[in-house]
Amino acid sequence: MQINRLVEEALGESAVELLNVLAAHVLAAGDGDRTGMQSMPVEQDDWNATMVLMREIFEAEILVSGDDEWVCFRILQSFGVNNGRLAYQFTPTFAKALAG
Repeated sequence: MQINRLVEEALGESAVELLNVLAAHVLAAGDGDRTGMQSMPVEQDDWNATMVLMREIFEAEILVSGDDEWVCFRILQSFGVNNGRLAYQFTPTFAKALAG
């Protein structure tokens, strides 16, 4: 099952682009902790649009189902602002998907 396809079905194009940036930022950090709180700078003019997209990602639910089993999970566990930077944390389930 392709998790990318399921995420693309749940989110709009701009939200998928932001999610790709967030995931790339976590993977580039290389510290191995994909479930910890992360922070990333955001340009001053982009804050409002970024927060709208973060809300879309936060509210999205991904459903993976088969004949006898299913799992439903969210992408973000939390998000906010810390020291003027975007702060976010992936759910453990989504973080495992990043590792795979």
